[in-house]
Amino acid sequence: MIIRKLIPVLLLMAMTTAAMAQQLPDRKKTKEPLNRYDGKGLKDGLWINRMPEHKGEAPYTEFGYYHRGEKNGLWYKMNSEGDLSAIENYKRDFFDGEVKYFTKGQVTVIGKYRGLNPDVVIDTIMVEEPVTGEQQLVAVKSDRGTVRHGTWRFYNERTGRLEKVEEYQVDELIYEEHFPMSKADSLYYEKRNANLPHMKKGSDKPQRKMHSYLN
Repeated sequence: MIIRKLIPVLLLMAMTTAAMAQQLPDRKKTKEPLNRYDGKGLKDGLWINRMPEHKGEAPYTEFGYYHRGEKNGLWYKMNSEGDLSAIENYKRDFFDGEVKYFTKGQVTVIGKYRGLNPDVVIDTIMVEEPVTGEQQLVAVKSDRGTVRHGTWRFYNERTGRLEKVEEYQVDELIYEEHFPMSKADSLYYEKRNANLPHMKKGSDKPQRKMHSYLN
């Protein structure tokens, strides 16, 4: 069942690998095998990892590309039901770039990471002073692997409405704003939900009790 649900996502992945082409070696346009190792015994190419439950974390399936034993580019994560739960960007085995997280098909978080260079002890990141706008390079120990760096947006898992925005620089929260729902917004979502097929009278499914999103 999970493999069947993976097929359309794999097709999407094939369409979005252009950005990964600069990081990965050129490959012949033929069907490539899954879960293979290179000549040095390192993971290489497209892999599907099935991860069991571990320390309270639910089991999941993830797939994406390895290069010289390290995750690179887009990786997709699916829960035990086969639903997409995350799209994450990697560079040399660490988060780097945009990440997206989903709940029941609804995107709930979009954020950005900055991966650090593992080949150096100290990496540098350009930051901007929030008040003056002055930019400067900041030294960061590379053994941290990755840091939150940029804008993070949080959405309501039921309505998709933006609820909060956070701004990070080198893992430090420098700005935060909440977006409370107005009465007009609450009425809009209640009306929209009332028009859904399973909410209309005569539906085979039991009627759901309406509620205010302001609660």
